[in-house]
Amino acid sequence: PAIKSLITIRTECQSCLVTFGIKCPDGYTKITNGTVGIRDCRYTFEVRAYSLFLPGCRHICRRDYLQPQCCPGHWGPDCMECPGGARSPCSGRGRCAEGMEGNGRCLCQEGFSGTACEICAADNVFGPSCSAVCSCVHGFPLFHWLPQQSSFPAIPECAALLCPENSRCSPSSKEEMKLECKCLPNYKGDGKHCEPINPCSQNICHPHARCTYLGPNQHRCACQEGYRGDGQVCLPADPCQANFGNCPTESTVCRYSGPGQAYCECKQHYRNFVPGVGCSMIDLCESNNPCHTHADCITIAPGQTKCTCRKGYIGDGSTCYGNIMERLRELNTEPRGKWQGRLTSFISLLDKAYAWPLSNLGPFTVLLPTDKGLKGFNVKEFLLDNNAAQYFVKLHIIAGQMSTEQMNNTDTFYTLTGKSGEIFSEDKDNQLKLKLYEGKKKVKIIQGNILASNGLLHILDRAMDKVVPTFESNTEQTIMTMLQPRYSKFRSLLEKTNVGHALNEDGVGGPYTVFVPSDEALNNMKDGTLDYLLSSEGSRKLLELIRYHIVPFTQLEVATLISTPHIRSMANQIIRFNTTNKGQILVNGMALEEMEVAAKNGRIYTLRGVLIPPSIIPILPHRCDETKREMRLMTSKCRLQCFFFLTFFQTLFVHKCIYPGRIRSLKNGCARYCNATVKIPKCCKGFYGPDCNQCPGGFSNPCSGNGQCADGLDGNGTCVCQDGFQGSRCQFCSDPSKYGPRCDKTCPCIFGTCDNRIDSDGACLPGTCRNGSAGRFCHKQTSVCGPYVQFCHIHATCEYSDGTASCVCKPGYEGDGSFCAECIRTGRGTHTCVCRQGWTGDGRDCSEINPCLLPSAGGCHHNATCLYVGPGQNECECKKGFRGNGIDCEPITSCLEQTEKCHPLATCQLTSSGIWSCVCQEGYEGDGLLCYGNELSFLSAAAVFNQWINNASLQHLLSTTSNLTVLVPSRQAIADMDQEEKAFWLTKSNIPILIKYHTLLGTYGVADLQALSPSDMLATSLQGSFLHLAKADGNITIGGASVIDGDNAATNGVIHIINKVLVPQRGLTGSLPNLLTRLDEMPDYSSFRGYIIQYNLATAIEAADAYTVFAPNNDAIESYIREKKVTTLEEDMLRYHVVLEEKLLRNDLHHGMHRETMLGFSYLLGFFLRDGQLYVNEAPINYTNVATDKGVIHGLGKVLEIQKNRCDINDTTIVRVSSIQDQCLYTIYFMGRRSPVFGCQPKCVKTVITRECCAGYFGPQCQPCPGKPENVCFGNGICLDGANGTGSCECGRGFSGTACETCAEGKYGVHCDQGCTCVHGRCSQGPLGDGACDCDVGWRGVKCDSEITKDNCNGTCHTSANCLLNPDGTALCKCAAGFQGNGTVCTAINACEISNGGCSAKAICKRTTPGSRVCVCKAGYTGDGIVCIEINPCLESHGGCHRHAECTQTGPNQAVCNCLPKYTGDGKVCTLINVCLTNNGGCSEFAVCNHTGQDERTCTCKPNYIGDGFTCRGNIHQVMQGMFLSLEGPGGPVVKTLHFHHRV
Repeated sequence: PAIKSLITIRTECQSCLVTFGIKCPDGYTKITNGTVGIRDCRYTFEVRAYSLFLPGCRHICRRDYLQPQCCPGHWGPDCMECPGGARSPCSGRGRCAEGMEGNGRCLCQEGFSGTACEICAADNVFGPSCSAVCSCVHGFPLFHWLPQQSSFPAIPECAALLCPENSRCSPSSKEEMKLECKCLPNYKGDGKHCEPINPCSQNICHPHARCTYLGPNQHRCACQEGYRGDGQVCLPADPCQANFGNCPTESTVCRYSGPGQAYCECKQHYRNFVPGVGCSMIDLCESNNPCHTHADCITIAPGQTKCTCRKGYIGDGSTCYGNIMERLRELNTEPRGKWQGRLTSFISLLDKAYAWPLSNLGPFTVLLPTDKGLKGFNVKEFLLDNNAAQYFVKLHIIAGQMSTEQMNNTDTFYTLTGKSGEIFSEDKDNQLKLKLYEGKKKVKIIQGNILASNGLLHILDRAMDKVVPTFESNTEQTIMTMLQPRYSKFRSLLEKTNVGHALNEDGVGGPYTVFVPSDEALNNMKDGTLDYLLSSEGSRKLLELIRYHIVPFTQLEVATLISTPHIRSMANQIIRFNTTNKGQILVNGMALEEMEVAAKNGRIYTLRGVLIPPSIIPILPHRCDETKREMRLMTSKCRLQCFFFLTFFQTLFVHKCIYPGRIRSLKNGCARYCNATVKIPKCCKGFYGPDCNQCPGGFSNPCSGNGQCADGLDGNGTCVCQDGFQGSRCQFCSDPSKYGPRCDKTCPCIFGTCDNRIDSDGACLPGTCRNGSAGRFCHKQTSVCGPYVQFCHIHATCEYSDGTASCVCKPGYEGDGSFCAECIRTGRGTHTCVCRQGWTGDGRDCSEINPCLLPSAGGCHHNATCLYVGPGQNECECKKGFRGNGIDCEPITSCLEQTEKCHPLATCQLTSSGIWSCVCQEGYEGDGLLCYGNELSFLSAAAVFNQWINNASLQHLLSTTSNLTVLVPSRQAIADMDQEEKAFWLTKSNIPILIKYHTLLGTYGVADLQALSPSDMLATSLQGSFLHLAKADGNITIGGASVIDGDNAATNGVIHIINKVLVPQRGLTGSLPNLLTRLDEMPDYSSFRGYIIQYNLATAIEAADAYTVFAPNNDAIESYIREKKVTTLEEDMLRYHVVLEEKLLRNDLHHGMHRETMLGFSYLLGFFLRDGQLYVNEAPINYTNVATDKGVIHGLGKVLEIQKNRCDINDTTIVRVSSIQDQCLYTIYFMGRRSPVFGCQPKCVKTVITRECCAGYFGPQCQPCPGKPENVCFGNGICLDGANGTGSCECGRGFSGTACETCAEGKYGVHCDQGCTCVHGRCSQGPLGDGACDCDVGWRGVKCDSEITKDNCNGTCHTSANCLLNPDGTALCKCAAGFQGNGTVCTAINACEISNGGCSAKAICKRTTPGSRVCVCKAGYTGDGIVCIEINPCLESHGGCHRHAECTQTGPNQAVCNCLPKYTGDGKVCTLINVCLTNNGGCSEFAVCNHTGQDERTCTCKPNYIGDGFTCRGNIHQVMQGMFLSLEGPGGPVVKTLHFHHRV
């Protein structure tokens, strides 16, 4: 049995002209057959970059659906019998969980149990109703046995019988007075010999159950595997009955193959089963495509296809129509067609003048005269004059799709020239006739509604009359010239705003398209509006209005207006276009009159109205700015005498600041505040927001007079309504049943929703009538329109014509009858109001969207101001200091134009605020005009000490550590330092200790030091070291040194210049040994040391500034030599163990990191952390951080084998070459004259390293391709290798698989070039297959193509076996494909049982159908399952690592990120290390190092110095002054005579 139900669907919305032949899906009946369908939808008409939504039709389709049901007493998807049988489910003693959703289990009545409720629940009852009580006590009849317990007197006769164990003395069954031995209950025998009763020997359990003996007369029954039940009743377990055997129900059916066994089989129209996924639908489009040549075929359901015409075509898919020009040529060339050869002349005109728009734009309605209808017109003359031909053609084209049905309902049409015409539909011959208003003759439509993808064709009996344009084109005159005298008013406005100059032929931005309002339209503007625009105050708005009428850089054709919903004007605001159903083109709702008037520099369109840009509404003034006085800080005047300001001014008016001291150092000082007059922008009352827009309801009556508007510059225009009112403009009554100005009137609306606006009359809202009511107050009954239950829109009426009912919009509304104005019908008696674009709300209450208040700020650049110009519209204006269009703003780089503006420690750059300004370099602070830093490079007295810091590589310490005090010895103090001390402390290993001894932990200004106790000890950054503070006569000494220039400002502390070098005790330090000395102290690494000496590598390693050595121990080297059968380690092997220029401690070796070795950039070491053990490549690091003077040694337990998987390209290019003979000249100034001097040019060499992998390797880390190392892709394909490769194998013909390791489906043989021929069976395929066929059930033969129609085995074969005939005529049973056995008994083959089914060890083997399996790679792996390779996350989006980081795969779908050398960070974010922080970037000490990129910096000599930045020299005065200062002693200058010799 089945339940019948009805399903109703609707077809896709399409043009009503093509829906007549649209079919319903298979199995459905078209309810609207014989019509174009229901006109209740809109379809998308795509033209170029735009989409138009046009009224369309669709059909109603229905079908009956039968829901299958199980008969009573059956259950599950296969409707199996309930336990006990279908006639008496559950033995009539319970209720079976039956039905397709049931599980077939019995819920037994009270007192019964068992699978089929076949036994009594209690042990002491019996009978059909389990109501009779057993009379046995302890299992035996009462007094039947003679007890022999000691509590009873012994019976001599029983004692004489000597009854054995398990028997007792008992009266004889033949003679009651005679005693004999009888077996106890649960035992059997003759009394002399008794053995336990075994119920299992009596077949007491179900045949499909196992009986387990539990003791004398005790047992347990348990159903065998594949069966279910209590053992007494066992039913075959059908996996298909539970959750459909886990077979996906959409594409498969579950097939029962024996007790507890089932498999999934693909449904009809499906194939290729995958466990857990299902089967793939067969694509009928590939084999039997029913669609048109220009349609796309899609298989939408099993055995069902859908045809959809491609873009640029329209139709039902089985027939597709092209554009208008294609259709014209088809009609004119269709063999034996009605119009064959009869349309040639007009087509030739269209080809000449208008073919491209009719092929690419639209929609259009073309009025096509036949060749006969063109008699009297000189077609050849038109073909010679393109302008005349184009105007004549446009007289025959209407904008939009105007069908003959629409023409019958109107009396006017408009052509693309702007000329209108009259429609005659009530003539005696009942044929439609047309006539231009300026024409004389009528033309007749002899065939209409010929469909094209971008419009319609109507064939005429003759051509339209040739009429001349009112405003003629003249390509010899400019736009400004052509506007006079007819449009003189607009021309005068163009001249007043100076826009007229742009419309001359030399104007910038041409060509132009100008929409020109008539003089009458300008005169009809609201009183005072034009006068205000012509005033000086309104000049900006006048300019905006004029620019709004002009579109620059383009000559808009009328055909383009039809296909373009909107365009941006010169005012950077949107002009919108739309077309009425009569073909009239509107611009912002204003009708166009004259179309496409050509001028020398553009096109002119004339208007019946004036276009008002939203940005100038309201046109009248709305700003009310104010002024006020406030205090401003004088940042330009900072003075030393803070005490002076604090004495004569209140502290309130003083601000601390930084000022430059002597020798360019910066000091702390004070500045004061002053009065200033500030203009405060404000909005007038009733206006709000940055642009002072009107409040909702208008500025004269904000919030409809029923609330308070949040006005003002910071307001958002929200209305806070009074009690009883609500809405964005307080235009609604809070009580939904009230209306009127004071919301005190009760609505007379009866069965609808009241229009509760303050200006309504209490009528019901349109479309809200309930209970079949109608009318303005829902007090009348309604009825449907037509036989197809069509409900007309509230603004439409139901009209009958020729027996056909249709809904027609009322006058003043536009639509197709089911859709008029803004209400979209969603169901009977209901509607949904949707706010237009640019507005938001619930449809009844729509508020304009201000994009400037949205998070996106109107899409403006962050350095631009968003200007609201209308609902959903805005403009962007770059802020002060920036230039651009507002969407993109670039700074005005004033500081770049004034090269002396920035401090030498600053550069002109783009700041975070987006403004180009002077910015202090990294590590310095200030306003860019003055910069002070955390380094000492600009303190001339600290120049030598700063060089010490660079040599000690302590820039990072002094740059990043906060709250430091640095004591800097003066140049004289350094010159006075003992030479032996200087030699000791300035070594590479000791200089860091000296620097740290001069660095105090904490910021101590001179005033702070004065406040400390004389006995205080100051901690230094050298661990465990302190400096003693002392005072004498008001002077301070630190460690015996006096401060001679204190309180020099720095970002992270303060700098004091002292007169003495502070020397720590020598016991605080000790020098480290070099590489060979340290290895000599490591006896387990003596072999490695010997090889270093043998190849003389120590010198090359020690020459580097730093190094890291990975030394294998002696055992590792001996093991390597023995296993590799070599006599020694090669030099390259030693070089592979050394990394130069980096001292990598244990904590620096990050998981997944790689470093270049001495062998070069193609030979990398990788570092990996596995189970807590650190490895380099495959060698464990078991001895770490053995320090040397310049590097570190790590001990290895294994020799590193050179990995050659990279083949990088070293491309060296000579950028500039000058040979010795090619001397060059450069100019110097000497004694006021310019003199040429011979010089030399250097040879500049640039080396570019291109990272490449060797053949057979791929990815950033050059991993091996799938397959074998010496045979990638198993030699059956090509690997996509290389650094940017994916490692995928592109298999050769016939091969398939991740590594091309197997044959494609249906192929076999070593070369996979043999095709399987099995029709209904399984082929022995693959490289090891022989093509033999195993037939499916019911088939036999070599190709399994012979159906078995007669059972010659007489039913002896298993259900999964085939009966085959031997050559001698005898029959035998053979198990079918996927099964094994002797033919009479067949079991499903478990293809995963042996060797994981041939799948990869990294894959899971899943059974599918009998004898088949699929291999699915485990998580973290990818491939076909036979070959599984680890997923490398680095191959996609660089594994989420930064672009300056390396991504290293560390496991299946696992990777780590490490910043590349010269970068720092966590790998996700990496920043470039500033090379200027080390040794001043290699620049001169008198130069400024500016870090510009990786390995790139610029060196610029400091002010008053000259040179190339690497060498900087001062002038004679500076040199002499420097020499004098260097000779100056502590007690004054040391006088020495300097002799200068001048030779000419």
